[in-house]
Amino acid sequence: MHGAAAAYYLARDGRDVVLFEKGDLAGGATGLSVGLIRCHYSNEPMIRLAHRAAVKWQDLESELGQSLGYRRNGLIVAVAPDDADALRRNVELQRRIGVDTELMAPEEISRYVPGFRAHGLALAAFERQAAVADPHRTATAFAARAQELGARVYTGTAVTAIRLRDGRVEGVETDRGFVRCEWVIHAAGAWAPRLAAGIGVDLPVKPGSLSVCAFDPRYEGWSTETPTWMDLDTVTYARPDARGLIIAGSDHDQKGDEDDGEAGALNRSAPAEPDPDVYHGAPDDLTAALVYERIVDRCPWAEGARLVRGWIGVDAYTPDYHLIFAEAPAGSRCLHVTGGSGNSFKLSPAVGEAVAEYVASGSCTYLDTQAFSLERFATGRLFRGAYRMHILG
Repeated sequence: MHGAAAAYYLARDGRDVVLFEKGDLAGGATGLSVGLIRCHYSNEPMIRLAHRAAVKWQDLESELGQSLGYRRNGLIVAVAPDDADALRRNVELQRRIGVDTELMAPEEISRYVPGFRAHGLALAAFERQAAVADPHRTATAFAARAQELGARVYTGTAVTAIRLRDGRVEGVETDRGFVRCEWVIHAAGAWAPRLAAGIGVDLPVKPGSLSVCAFDPRYEGWSTETPTWMDLDTVTYARPDARGLIIAGSDHDQKGDEDDGEAGALNRSAPAEPDPDVYHGAPDDLTAALVYERIVDRCPWAEGARLVRGWIGVDAYTPDYHLIFAEAPAGSRCLHVTGGSGNSFKLSPAVGEAVAEYVASGSCTYLDTQAFSLERFATGRLFRGAYRMHILG
């Protein structure tokens, strides 16, 4: 998503752009994304970036000239008592930045998700502008529009090395030969550390995996317009897809405690640090059963829902679950855009725009380059999650 979005915004600005993809467009983490678009985070730089992206999403189909499967269905975030104060603070911060969100009692969730049981929950928030979209359609639409504007897109072409001369980008080596360029936008996801190491840059990025299940609810009260819900007590989420299925999973690996009991089993069907080149798979029966139980616990009408399919996505994770947006080495014109930690899809329109602005001026209007810098890891300025579910920042 970041590579395709950057190609589009650079081409829109009149730049001569070449996009290299080692496989097929959206053939990696992007194509396996759950496709959520939301602004619910707990730190200002991320909220501002996500809000800019959410605003751009509203007109993106018209801008790119293709259907992206975009539906503004809203988002409910519900918390247990120990996260209630954090939710209040976060909603206040989000509203101050411009996010259309408000607090509500857990019992009100059933107005939006019929039959939702709120036991154990203390507080909830509803974000009206949250949405979902199709990741594969969007990535390919970005690339197609970039081509219409003059960009060249080469699939099945791997970049094997970034080349510097006198500290500045000279070009890239590919498995089809050398290509000279003035800038490299390095958005290789879980593969990024390998290329960065070749120019002396240590990217603190590791591959990680998340399991996703699709259930047929067989319940007319669940529709394509039902809001996505996130239960931060059990670290579970569910959203409707275009056919009305329940797309659900658990992000237990991003929960900020050491519990490794039943919940810890949710990702045991995937290796802790998968090899993105060789790892493919689907959740095992235990994982699917645990996700199913958590969905039924909140939505009893899902009892008997049929598992249609499941998959495991491999993404790039940083120690604080936030994006890296950094030119390194300094002044090299190699801009690393990676480590989105499960957040890249929703942010991509704003990040792609930021890439084009940075190439043109060395600064960004909507992205805080200091907050998302590489230096934050060495200086201890990491993002700290306000919830136990750290991916919410």
